[in-house]
Amino acid sequence: MRQKPGRGQGNKSISNALASKKKVSKNQAVFFDYRDERKLKRFINDQGKMIPRRITGLSAKEQNLLTHSVKWARFLAVIPYVSDEYK
Repeated sequence: MRQKPGRGQGNKSISNALASKKKVSKNQAVFFDYRDERKLKRFINDQGKMIPRRITGLSAKEQNLLTHSVKWARFLAVIPYVSDEYK
């Protein structure tokens, strides 16, 4: 049975490239505490934006927990909304 062009093995190089950039391994249990500044800063880039799910390697539920923790930490001034370079 023939596959349609563009399907199947064409995207292997892209998935392999993204796999090397993942921030969290799949074996690791994920828990985000809004007070843990070091752990939250791993998921924020130099501009202060949250890193997307396709790069972090988190599930949708874990990414949602991360988002809420980062927003709450920003609200309580544990981490800044924007880095000092961009103010």
